[in-house]
Amino acid sequence: MGRHHEDGYSASVEGFLVVRGHRFRLAKTNDRSLTLAVSCELPPGSEGELIVTIDGHRMSRLVTIPSGVALGQSTVNYTVAAPF
Repeated sequence: MGRHHEDGYSASVEGFLVVRGHRFRLAKTNDRSLTLAVSCELPPGSEGELIVTIDGHRMSRLVTIPSGVALGQSTVNYTVAAPF
């Protein structure tokens, strides 16, 4: 993942979804969906922390995955339960 700045892209960008102590790396995210870099299964209504770190600046928010994640599915919609 990368974030564009006037002078180029960020040097370091990483994102994770943390659910029940399990950390899943993200390939990309936006304000309503996320794409998992690894396959996993999560039941509908799962809550977790969406963490994005850009050039050392960490941002997180509590999110809900209304439809869950089926094995082999990579892109899922989420809703923000609590912005931090």
